[in-house]
Amino acid sequence: MQLTEADNQVYFDKNKAREKVCATWLKQQSKSVRKPILLAANAAIINGLGVIVQSAILAYLLQAIIIDNLAWSSLIAPFLMLAGIFILRSLCVYGHQVFGFEAGAQVRSSVRRELLAKFLNLGPAELKHRQSGELATITLEQVDALENYFSRYLPQQIIVSILPLIMILVVMPVNWVVGLIFLVAGPLVPVFMALVGMGAVSANRSQFLAMARMGGYFLDRLQGLSTLKLFGQAAQELQTINQIADGFREKTMAVLRIAFLSSAILEFFSAVAVALVAVYVGLGLLGQIHFGPAENISFREALFVLLLAPEFFMPLRQLAVNYHDKAAALGATDTILGILEEDSELSDVGNNHPETPSYGNFRRHKSLIELINVSKFYGQRQILSHINVSINVGEKVALIGESGAGKTTLFNLLLGFEQATEGHVLLNGLTINRECAGQVMAWVGQNAYIFHGSIKDNIALSEPDASEESIINAAQAAGVTEFSAHLPEGLLTQIGERGYGLSGGQVQRIALARAFLKKADIILLDEPTANLDAINKSLLLDVIDQLFHDKTLLIATHDPLVINRMARRIEIQQGRLLL
Repeated sequence: MQLTEADNQVYFDKNKAREKVCATWLKQQSKSVRKPILLAANAAIINGLGVIVQSAILAYLLQAIIIDNLAWSSLIAPFLMLAGIFILRSLCVYGHQVFGFEAGAQVRSSVRRELLAKFLNLGPAELKHRQSGELATITLEQVDALENYFSRYLPQQIIVSILPLIMILVVMPVNWVVGLIFLVAGPLVPVFMALVGMGAVSANRSQFLAMARMGGYFLDRLQGLSTLKLFGQAAQELQTINQIADGFREKTMAVLRIAFLSSAILEFFSAVAVALVAVYVGLGLLGQIHFGPAENISFREALFVLLLAPEFFMPLRQLAVNYHDKAAALGATDTILGILEEDSELSDVGNNHPETPSYGNFRRHKSLIELINVSKFYGQRQILSHINVSINVGEKVALIGESGAGKTTLFNLLLGFEQATEGHVLLNGLTINRECAGQVMAWVGQNAYIFHGSIKDNIALSEPDASEESIINAAQAAGVTEFSAHLPEGLLTQIGERGYGLSGGQVQRIALARAFLKKADIILLDEPTANLDAINKSLLLDVIDQLFHDKTLLIATHDPLVINRMARRIEIQQGRLLL
């Protein structure tokens, strides 16, 4: 569900159901990392117990040195115990951080795998409707926002439910008035934390939404920088980017305002409670108060409860700090679930025929590819209507039609990127799915994507384990070596992203070599001669004829030269097949 930033605020203010869904999903994720969370919490609890023992030893030592004037030799054992406690607490702090980080890292890795699997399941036909920068932001920054929830907030919840109660039980026999102060003031911290943090989830989600949009917008403009320059819009777009950045800054400051406000309130209550303890035990030592155990309080007892007072509120204050990690995680979760909950047309495609056809099986069927009464809708808009086509093994077919006729959609159905709304798309008599299509088909798009790296690496993309001899043979067959021989390092020459530094014809030859190396039985080419001059067009078609003479070839094209070279034509007009 795609929401505007204004809709987002209303949605979270008026409908808490979504927040519950996000919280439930986070809880499900926590089950897989329960062990490191418990280990992190236990390490912190042991550290808290060490604080109690440390406070008791310090109170004893100061009483012995200042009040009782005991010999230093009699205090060696307490000092050694104190050193042992320091070492134990250091190890516990280390363990708390390590186990917490492990929990967060496991969840981040798991969620990223789930997102990448979802991207794969949705396929390129669906993902092209989203900004690549937004998807990258969700996969990186917003998944990272989950870490502190699992590494800090969840362990701190366990710590707060146990450690303050232990401290109250320890303090009560020593000074029940101080224990009562702890008992009354302690719950105020989480109560006010929840009250102040009510708007934190919505503020964080709004911030993440703005971050994703800013990332997507910036990446799009960066990729189209040449176009913006040519049309004189670079300065205008720079102003727009500044405005978007200012909007993101304002949303970030809104989150920080909530964080600082809650911190100030929590510091106030904890400071007041510690001050009450200090005043009570101080006046008791001076003999100025006669309520409760103050009349007979000793320096050791007073110092013990006074040392323990700030430590009692420390876990609660830390939970308040980490509460914003929860708000950030809920905000990020809503965006992540927006991807994970998206319906995929392909989830059940081909389940009736899990086996992948082989080339040998093709020979036993009348038609290699069959489209039986196929229709395709995008919402209410019909793209293809009742298409019936059969293509036999080895046929060379030109798929023709004006732009928007449905040729690309038909290719997406054949490649398993999309599912027909009605009808059946069959490969060797079996329903096409992405897995089997990926094994027996090779596809070269109109604008073949070339990655930053060497020419050799780009050719080997379809078969990473191919031998060097196979790669060279594919390069030679596709005519890549004709131009790579004049480059500084031949096939090892580094080329820029999207084939920067190469011509359109050279990029297409690399893409054809990639398809040839795959040794697929069915070749799909989408406008392979687009944007090429007559000479390069003729050369490329000669390469195609040579490379795929024994393959089943389907070319989507407008080009009369390409159409005349194909043995058969299939024409689509406004989504309908022309007979």
